[in-house]
Amino acid sequence: MFRYSISLILLLLISSTLWASASVPLVKHDLKVVIRPARNSIQVRDEIRLPAPVASVVFLLHAGLNPKLETTGAKLRALDRHTGSVPAQAYQVTFGEPRAAFALSYAGKIQHPLAAYGGDQSGREAAGTPGLIADEGVFLSASTLWYPYIDGRLVRFSLHISLPDGWSAVSQGNSFADGTGWEESSPQDDIYLVAGRYQVYKDAASPVEAQVYLRSTDAELAQRYLRVTSHYIDLYQRLIGPYPYGKFALVENFWESGYGMPSFTLLGPRVLRFPFILDSSYPHEILHNWWGNGVYVDYLKGNWSEGLTTYLADHLIKERRGEGSAYRRDTLQRYADFVHDKNDFPLTQFSGRHGDVSQAVGYGKTMMFFHMLRLKLGDPAFIRGLQRFYRDNLHRIAGFDDLKSAFERTSQLDLGTFFEQWITTTGAPELEISQTGVYQDAQGYHVQGMLHQKQAGRTFDIDVPIAIQTERDNSEIHLLHMNERSLRFDIPLQPRPFRLTVDPRFDLFRQLASGETPSSLSQLFGAERVTLILPSAASTPVKRSLLKLATAWSRRWKDSRIISDDSIEALPDKGGILLLGKTNRFAPRFIDRVAEQRVGLTDHELVIGEHAFATSDLSFALTAPHPTDKESAVGLFHVGSIPAIEGFARKLPHYGKYSYTVFQGDKPDNVLKGQWQTSTSALSIALTRLEPLPPARIPDHAPLADQTGL
Repeated sequence: MFRYSISLILLLLISSTLWASASVPLVKHDLKVVIRPARNSIQVRDEIRLPAPVASVVFLLHAGLNPKLETTGAKLRALDRHTGSVPAQAYQVTFGEPRAAFALSYAGKIQHPLAAYGGDQSGREAAGTPGLIADEGVFLSASTLWYPYIDGRLVRFSLHISLPDGWSAVSQGNSFADGTGWEESSPQDDIYLVAGRYQVYKDAASPVEAQVYLRSTDAELAQRYLRVTSHYIDLYQRLIGPYPYGKFALVENFWESGYGMPSFTLLGPRVLRFPFILDSSYPHEILHNWWGNGVYVDYLKGNWSEGLTTYLADHLIKERRGEGSAYRRDTLQRYADFVHDKNDFPLTQFSGRHGDVSQAVGYGKTMMFFHMLRLKLGDPAFIRGLQRFYRDNLHRIAGFDDLKSAFERTSQLDLGTFFEQWITTTGAPELEISQTGVYQDAQGYHVQGMLHQKQAGRTFDIDVPIAIQTERDNSEIHLLHMNERSLRFDIPLQPRPFRLTVDPRFDLFRQLASGETPSSLSQLFGAERVTLILPSAASTPVKRSLLKLATAWSRRWKDSRIISDDSIEALPDKGGILLLGKTNRFAPRFIDRVAEQRVGLTDHELVIGEHAFATSDLSFALTAPHPTDKESAVGLFHVGSIPAIEGFARKLPHYGKYSYTVFQGDKPDNVLKGQWQTSTSALSIALTRLEPLPPARIPDHAPLADQTGL
């Protein structure tokens, strides 16, 4: 899920001076639009008002739209043509004397078919189009260049739309009373026009009208979205500030998507019907109306919006369920699986997601940045900083410097070093603990030890949480400030200490230590080198299908090879290993490695803990730690039928954080997923010989929303 934004070519054409400015002069568009979906055509008259009189103005327009000037005393001439996601033609209008208004008419076809984009190492590919008018639906944005795009300026607009009978259109802002169009007076960085044959549902009871546009009748589904919309808008208004628009609409797209636009979201037909979307991705899109579609992003200096939205939506929801630590651990695991020295980049270079690496950094690291900032400031100051940043920058373009200013003003702290370290540099601290011990004196107990940063490159200035489990069956959290390679510590406490754990709630953005996380599918998807091993004992049709699958998957890794299990005596000692088929010669050795997780496999049955499945129509993916390469994993993948291969290959990358996942049938349908129990972490040290130690009780942070009574 992400905010749909203008294409890279437009970003490059925008003046960096304009985008760096907090206040940009506005252009007003009064658009009268006729759309004929069956002909892929659009006809527009646009009356344009500039912020001040000028002698000439330059704009970009889709090269297939052939504009004509409707203003006397002015001349229109074509300039350079640009190639990109759409063919772009530059034009110049010259006036006899300076003026601030002119009118254009133009018409033509916009037909850029859906195409796959954004392929990544997980094999995920999303479909998208820069612009399309078709019988299935209409999607137009700034990327389409369907309206004159002037100098990267923010706009306000009115949009009168003529469509065939039975069609409805959606844009940002408020609809006209007669339902013939939309208008938005607040500054915008885009003008969207989405249309289709919709069933429309509304709830105008609250101050912000909730709307649902579905491509088929489903009142029950619509009501669920209307209720959830009101709930989350109310929550974020109290946490951040007033909702910046008059409505929020869920709009069903005609392809699978997850776009967040000002005052509406465009979700695919399958996506919006997943029940978990209502309390996961959907609030993420609602929140984008504060971050990204309320306060705009200075893309040339780094996209802060996706990480902040992730923190206050996805992470907050997990935090309210008591799963915040696990969510942060999974975020750190994703960074470890996909990011390394050669592909890492600072947050100032993140503009949008285009694969697993950019997601791990731009979403994950930025999310952790805001979590660390919250812990540094405390919840009250952090919330005041969010509210000030929103209040000061609503409908303006803002960057990390504006965030820093808002949080410094509310906390009265100098945050320059903190922002510089996490925003402008790469890498993450890698912690190690040594020389731990306990001694007792007249005042009580003391825990001693050495804390090390062992990563290559710079030393980080960090606050390291240390949890000490005591005989009272609870834990005390102590914060150690560390700005050097090694730090000797001596922590006094009254009760007898049993165990010391470094950063047990995963509050730091850091490299994970061995034993902190189980093996996972993302370890395989994120590996640089993978060996795919085919089963020599399989039937010829199965081997042929598995070879086809292995060949397609092998393109996802920079270094991969496909071999048969009868061509080697031992598994490779480096890189990821993918065993294909339950008849693989190495399958029994794999099962031995996960036996402690209560896993068993026979010709007819797969057992995982309390669950047992007949293997006749079963597809599954199991992982285990690599026997010699701690950075990698081994996977055993089996597909229950040849028809299930396509669905298995498509769905599996979406389960990256899991250690195992099981599917049934030819679709196939997921019936089980989970993570293995982890062994003792290298950052958790026993301080006593008492066995077994009582379980540590380390409560997670109180949810951020709870701090405001939400």
